[in-house]
Amino acid sequence: MDHCPQDLWPGHDWLSRMPREKPTMDILATEETDFGRTPQAKVLIVGAGPAGASAAVYLGKHGIRAVMISRHSGTADTPRAHITNQRTMEALRDVGLEAACMAHASPSEFIEHSFWLRSMAGEELARTYAWGNDPTRMGDYAAASPCRMCDLPQTELEPILIAEARRVGCDVRFHTELISFKQDADGVTAQIVDRRSGETEQVRAQYMIGADGARSRVVEQLGIALTGQHGLGCAINVDCELDLTEYVKHRRGSLFATIQPGSSRWAPVAMFRMVRPWTRWLVALIAPPAVGVPEPSQQEIEQRVLELVGIPDTPMKTLSISKWWINDVVAERYAVGRVFCMGDAVHRHPPTNGLGSNTCIQDAFNLAWKLGLVLRGEAGPGLLDSYNAERQPVGRQIVARANKSMCHNQKIWDALGAGLSAATPSEDYETSMNTPEGYEALRCDIVQSQYEYHAHGVEMNRAYDSTAVVSDGTELSFQRDPELYYQRSGRPGSPLPHLWLGTREPRPRVSTLDVAGKQRFVLLLASEGEAWRDAAASVSAHLGVNVEVISIGPFMDYEDHYGQWCELVGVETNGCILVRPDLYIAWRSKSLVDDPTAELYRVMSRILNLVPSAGTKERSISNLVPAGFGG
Repeated sequence: MDHCPQDLWPGHDWLSRMPREKPTMDILATEETDFGRTPQAKVLIVGAGPAGASAAVYLGKHGIRAVMISRHSGTADTPRAHITNQRTMEALRDVGLEAACMAHASPSEFIEHSFWLRSMAGEELARTYAWGNDPTRMGDYAAASPCRMCDLPQTELEPILIAEARRVGCDVRFHTELISFKQDADGVTAQIVDRRSGETEQVRAQYMIGADGARSRVVEQLGIALTGQHGLGCAINVDCELDLTEYVKHRRGSLFATIQPGSSRWAPVAMFRMVRPWTRWLVALIAPPAVGVPEPSQQEIEQRVLELVGIPDTPMKTLSISKWWINDVVAERYAVGRVFCMGDAVHRHPPTNGLGSNTCIQDAFNLAWKLGLVLRGEAGPGLLDSYNAERQPVGRQIVARANKSMCHNQKIWDALGAGLSAATPSEDYETSMNTPEGYEALRCDIVQSQYEYHAHGVEMNRAYDSTAVVSDGTELSFQRDPELYYQRSGRPGSPLPHLWLGTREPRPRVSTLDVAGKQRFVLLLASEGEAWRDAAASVSAHLGVNVEVISIGPFMDYEDHYGQWCELVGVETNGCILVRPDLYIAWRSKSLVDDPTAELYRVMSRILNLVPSAGTKERSISNLVPAGFGG
C-alpha cells in the first residue's frame, strides 16, 4: 500500500475507483430464478466498515470469496473508532496485518494518559494512566499477548482491511445499497441498487452477513428485537486540524476532558481525542441532557472549540462536523436462518472503553471459520448456531460496560463543575474540590476510571459456552477482578494463552498464538503426549478436516523455555489442548486417555456438528467412531 499517495489514503473513494478485475466464476456464478439470470455468491456482506471488511478478509483466508457492498463512496472519512486492543491485534496478526496496522497507528506510549483539564493550554485538574501504560499494570499486558495496544483511527484501518479483502478475492462494491432481501432453505436473495446509476440487481448468496452499522436495515428487516435505549444523550464531533504540540508535549495521551463551568449552555464539556500526534483532533462537544439536541452554527462550534483550547487565535481547520448519540442497545439474537449480524448492527454503545471496532472485528473472526467449514462441506450447519451463543453475551457485556463508564465520566465532569445532571452547574464545586474530603472523593473517582482505561479483563477474558466447545467440567473462577484483570487459562471456551516458545537453536522466539490459528485446528501436546499425534492423523484423514499437531517441551517442536506450559493450560505432560482456528480452546484432555483416537474423533465430530446420516438410528457421537479407529 505504500505506493498510494498519502492524500488518498484516509476517507477517500480511491478504493472504489480502482480497476476491478471481472469476478471469477467461483465468486459470482449465475442461476435461473424467478428474477431471471441472478448472480450467485457464497456470502454477501452488507457493510464495509471494520466488521464487514474484516469478515471479508477472514472469509478470504478460508478460501471463501465474498461479495461486499457499501452504500458509501469509500472508506471512513472521519476517524471514529481508534483504540485497538490486544485481542483485536491478535486477530489481525493471525492474517498477517499486524505490521501494516502498527505502521499507521500511534504506539501505546503516545496514549499514555487520560486527562481532566480546564483547557488544553491551561490548568490540569487530574490525570490517570491509560491503555496498559500504568507501571503497575505493564507486566499484565506484556504477559497477556505478543501484541501491543495502539491507537489506530478508523480512517487508517479500513483501507488496510479493504485492500486485503480485495487481495484475497472479495468483490468490493461501494456506492451499492441493500434494498431488501428474503431467505429460503437454500440461501438468501437480495435486491441491491447502484446509487450512482440507479440500476437494481438481484444477488443470490448461500449466506448473508449484516454489518451495516447502527441503523442496520438487515436487523430491521429480520425483525430482531433490540434491548435497551437509544438517544440517551447527544454530542457534536468536530474533526479538525489544530497544532496543540506545545500544550501536550508534557501531557501525552489519547483523551483530554476539558470542563469549563458556566462557559457554555450547550457544551460545557468536551473530549479532545488525539487522531494524529498532535495536530489532528476529534473534539466531542458534550451537550447536557436538559439542552436536548443543540443546533449551533459552524462558527459557534469553532469558537467553542477554541475556547476549550484556551488560546482563541489558534489556527484551526475544520474537516467535518457530525452528531452522535449515546445508546445502550444490544440485539437479543445475532442470527436468523442464513443471515448473521455483527458489529454496530447488534451492539450500540458510547465510545468509552474503546470497545466498538474491537468487538466488530472479533465478531467477524468468530464467524468466518465456521462459515468456511460449512461452505466447504466439512462441518454441519449446526456449527453456525455457536456464533450467536458465543458472541451475543459478549455484546451484552461490552454495551453494559461502555455505558457504566459513560455514567462515571459524567459523574467526574459534574464534580468538576460541568452541570450535566442539572440545567446549571453547581456553584460549590470549587469549594468542595479544595477541601480534603472533596479532593479525596475526586481521587477515588479517578481511581475508579480504571474500569474504563485499564479494563484488561473486559477486553481479554472470554468464557464461550456453545456446541463449538467441549467442556471438561472445570468451573469458571477468577482470582482477581475479571473486568480489570485478564486471567490466562486452558479451560475450554477460553482464548489460547500467550506464552513465548523457542528452539534449541538461536532463532527468534514465537508465541503460542503464532503456532496455532492460521485457518486450521491445532492440537498442542505436552512433552509426553505423542500418542495424540497418531490420533490426530487418523481423525484428520477420516473427517477431511486437518488437525495439525504441535508439541511443546524438551526436544519437541518448540521448547518451553520458561517451563510454564503445562501449568498454564492445566495439563499433565501427556495431555493436550485443541485450539480452534479463531485461537480459542475447543477442548482439553488433562492427561492421556485409553483410546485417544476415539476421544479426539468424538470431540471433533461434536464441534463440527457431524451427525448420523438420515435413516440411521440416533446414537451417541462416541459410537460414530469407525471400525478400527483407536485399535
